[in-house]
Amino acid sequence: MDLSDFEADNSVSCRLSSSTPDVCKTEDCCLGIDEAGRGPVLGPMVYGICFCPVSRKEDLKNLKVAEQNTI
Repeated sequence: MDLSDFEADNSVSCRLSSSTPDVCKTEDCCLGIDEAGRGPVLGPMVYGICFCPVSRKEDLKNLKVAEQNTI
């Protein structure tokens, strides 16, 4: 992943993305979203999104990933 534009000027908005793994196109997945930062008044906000096939949910537990909620 090329971060050079963001590293050159991190005062602007930046969007990083990756392709969706094939397994997530054929299986039900769970999705996690988290944010960190203080917002536009006090500083930058960073959002992260992660997805995982439901069939590998036990792997998340074994890795001690928190907040494993399903809807």
